[in-house]
Parts: sequence; C-alpha cells; structure tokens
Amino acid sequence: MKRINHRLWCLAVVVFMTSCVPESDSDVSRGANVVRNGSFEQVEAGALPNGWQIVPAYKAKGNAAADETIRHGGQYSLKLTPNSKNSSAAYGVFQMLDAAGLKGKKITISGFVRVEGVSSTPGILLDTGKENWLILPQNTGGKFVSFNKAFSISKSISKAGLLLLVSGTTGNVWFDDVTVGTGEEGSAQEDVQIPVAETDNRYVDKINTPGWQDSVYISPDGRELYFAYLPYVQKDFLDLYFGRISEKNVKERGPFRPGSHGKMNFETYKAVRKSDGTWGRPINLNINSTYSLYSVKLSHDGKELYYAIRDYKGNYGGDDIYVSRKLADGQWSKAENLGPNINTKYREDTPCLSADGKTLYFARNKQEMLGWEIMVSHRVNGKWTKAERMGKPINQSKPEKTANYQPFISADGKEFYFTRIQQLYFSRMQSDGSWAEPVKALPKLPVSGHASVTDDGKYLYFLTAKDKKSLKREHWTIWYSERNKDGSWGEPKVVD
Repeated sequence: MKRINHRLWCLAVVVFMTSCVPESDSDVSRGANVVRNGSFEQVEAGALPNGWQIVPAYKAKGNAAADETIRHGGQYSLKLTPNSKNSSAAYGVFQMLDAAGLKGKKITISGFVRVEGVSSTPGILLDTGKENWLILPQNTGGKFVSFNKAFSISKSISKAGLLLLVSGTTGNVWFDDVTVGTGEEGSAQEDVQIPVAETDNRYVDKINTPGWQDSVYISPDGRELYFAYLPYVQKDFLDLYFGRISEKNVKERGPFRPGSHGKMNFETYKAVRKSDGTWGRPINLNINSTYSLYSVKLSHDGKELYYAIRDYKGNYGGDDIYVSRKLADGQWSKAENLGPNINTKYREDTPCLSADGKTLYFARNKQEMLGWEIMVSHRVNGKWTKAERMGKPINQSKPEKTANYQPFISADGKEFYFTRIQQLYFSRMQSDGSWAEPVKALPKLPVSGHASVTDDGKYLYFLTAKDKKSLKREHWTIWYSERNKDGSWGEPKVVD
C-alpha cells in the first residue's frame, strides 16, 4: 500500500485520539458486532450515515455521504470522495468502538468495498493505540468485492476507533456492511480468517444457501425476515469429524456470510424487503457472538427482541432465553437473561410473545431429542411469572413421544402453531376459549417447522427440506405460503 502520508496521518491520529473520544461508552453499541450502523441504512439529515463522523485529519478534505444509487445491499452505501487539493493527506470517517468489548479478543473486520479511480490505495484502520491496518484494492473493476481480516487485540487498550480512509486527490470509494466481529479470549481461540477467494458472492445476497437456514421469523408487518444460519448442515459435523470432508469443502459450499464469526455456531441475520418485493442482503445482528444465537422473535411494538443462546456464560442450562431492547441507533442492547422463572437447568428456546406483550410462549426440553413441551409465562408488573406447562391438546401426556416445540401465536390470539416431530401443526381457539385438536398446517410436506404468520394473517413463513436429498442431508430452507379463501394454506413457495 502507498501508506496514507504517514507523517500527516500520525498528526491526524493524535487529534483523533485526544479530541474525539467520548467521555463514556454509553453511546456505542454493545455485543459481538460492535460497529454502529455498519450497513449504513440509518441516515442523518446531513446525508452522513448515523453514528459516523468525519476524521479531523490535518488539512484533509473531501466528501462523505450515504449513496442510494450505488450500493451492495440494502438502500445505501457510504461513499468517500477525496478533495483534489488534498495532496496525499487522508480523508475519511470514523466511529469510536466499545474498547471493553474488544480487550484480549480475536476480532475480524469484514464488509464490502468498491473502488474507482483513486490515486492512492484506500484502507481501514482499527486504532487501539496500535495501528491495525486492512489494505484495500486500488481498483475493483466497477463492482463491490468483499474484504476480511482478523486481528488480536491487547488486553491493555483503553480506547478504540475504526476509521474508513481514502487518500490522494481523485476517485471514489464505496463501503457497505462493515462489521467488527469479536471472538473469545485471544489466548484461547484460533485466528479466524476467511480469504476473499473463499467468500462465494453468489450467495451473500441470498436468504437460502447450501448452508443451514433455521428458526425463520417474519416481522408483524411482513417487511423484515429473521433467520439463524450456519454454513454447515447437520451431516457435515460427522463428515468433518471422520475426515470425509474438509473445512474448505464447507466454506466453498456454505458460505460464511459477511459478519460471521467463522465458528460452528448459529448466527442470526435480518433481511429487509425492498420496494420491489424482493429481499435485501441479510445483515448480521449486532448481538451475535461465538455462541449459537437463534429463534429470534420481535415484540409487536418492535422495541424488544427475544431469542435463545446456547452454552452462554451465565446460562441456567444448556440453552436459555434472552431479551434485548432497541437502542436509539437501531441496534440491540446487551443480552439480558429472562431469569429462573423462565430458564432452568434444562433447555429453553424458541420464545414467542403475544401481540399485547403480556404472554410468553416457549419450549422446554428435559431430555435430548424428544421430550419437548410448550410452556407459558405471563408478564405481571414488568416481571415474568413462573412458567407453566400448557395442557392438552397442545401438550400430550407423554412428551417423550410427541416433542412439541417452536410455538407461535397469531396476532389476534386465535391460532396457535407449533412443531411436533418435524411436522407443523396448528390449533384454533374455540368459542369457550379452549384450543381445538391440532391439525397439520402443511399436510403435503414431509417435514416442516418454525412457523410465523404476518399480522394480517395472509402469509405463513416456515422451514422445510425441499426434497429427499435435502432431507437426507438435513438441509433446511425458508419457504412461505399464502392463505386460501377457505383459511387453509396455499402451495408453498421458496422465498428466493
């Protein structure tokens, strides 16, 4: 790289680190992916994406703005244009990061960049008192290309900032979906690097891939689709263990999505529906980490996010249910365990909140595989009551034979969906307030699960294995059905 005028840049770092550091970390996002608005979808009135500021570099000038005409995914990218009088001084944007969340960690910086006509190579700097550089291409041939690089962060850092920079006098650089993903303690984890050549761009904009899609959820208004994802499928774990396939085989087929922590754990993504009805590129949620996070459900007011985390520090059991609350910048707050009235020494997952936010349904498993039962708790004075087992006909007297889990209740509270041994069932509320005998929601499908329905009751989203070959490999993909006039569900269609 033609270094960004090192002398001027050193002065810029001094100004940056001394005058732009916030008094506290209260206004930065917490969690594994610690960049605020790295997808640049939230835009301030001045056209600079929310959460980003101009680097106060010495004499450097240029233009930084959200660009809705050239972007990799979503509605915007971030466009940086240096000024013709800059000479070789650096110009760019920055934001402060949660230093406490980076200390002693392995972190991976990833995203997409498009570079055209620049006279000096652009770069990304993670400044922790030490300069951690990620060098970008000088020309990307008129398209976005992915970048990805891992670093080990010292345990002694006090502040941290991320800078996106371009130097020279000509050209344009576009950034999209910039992520800083954290792993566990640096001394205990292998470095994770996914070279650009191993990131298959055929799938980064897709919801369904050759990897493992799971726990799909459609938002009440039908505009946001959440799902858990793992580059591996179930069969891969044994094949890897016995050496029948390699990690390279999985990466080539996967792929690892942008923002992935590169581990054998589920991470949850969100895709937003575009104005033309298609889905935007899935975005890694900021609450993901190196622990499996799945079964995300929104509260109907959009202010709370419920989900399960496996083997997380502080769990009561193997899988516990957590909640995060929406912050002012649109990110989600740190995971908050729902406590012993919900979580026990057993496994709890697949939470679902009623439309009024007063009732929580979830599944509990007291033994492996079968043995799942659906539980219910009520919010009283802001606290969740001790969960109780739902009765018949939802749960059966012998849970080890039925495995009822993955509950979902419709917005009007009159339809209750759940999965019973890889078949999606639903029950309608009767006039006396009891639930009718459950029936299969999609009787023509050999397997199905993880139902969610839009608030208007028109669309059902779910998981299925599309054919025998997929089922044998346990390759689950996301589908939807539109409701027929008679109330039944129509022919299933794949989301993309």
